[in-house]
Amino acid sequence: MSSANLKELEMELGDLLQEFETVVEEMTEPSQSAPYVYEHLLNDAKRRTGMGDGVSDSGIEDSDYGSERSMGNSLNTSEEELRTAGMTAASKAKLGDTDDLQSFIDNLDRELAEM
Repeated sequence: MSSANLKELEMELGDLLQEFETVVEEMTEPSQSAPYVYEHLLNDAKRRTGMGDGVSDSGIEDSDYGSERSMGNSLNTSEEELRTAGMTAASKAKLGDTDDLQSFIDNLDRELAEM
């Protein structure tokens, strides 16, 4: 990997980490952040989509599948999700369970070392 690409990746990673730190700060100190900051964006989005004051979106999809997600019914469904549609969902992680995360990090380290 060339040094120019490496520098570009470092800058991108730095930007992402800064954004992440900002979000974490806002979440840990909610009294410091103003809750109305994004209200105008929400109102603009509602106006563009034609949702008036009397209309709200519950965020729940109407589906015969209940709480199970229907694979392949969304334009945003990735190829990986389509390929794994028949597979059972992984069990939910419990607080303090970092085995999957550590495995992911180890795999990522190996991939980066190969570059």
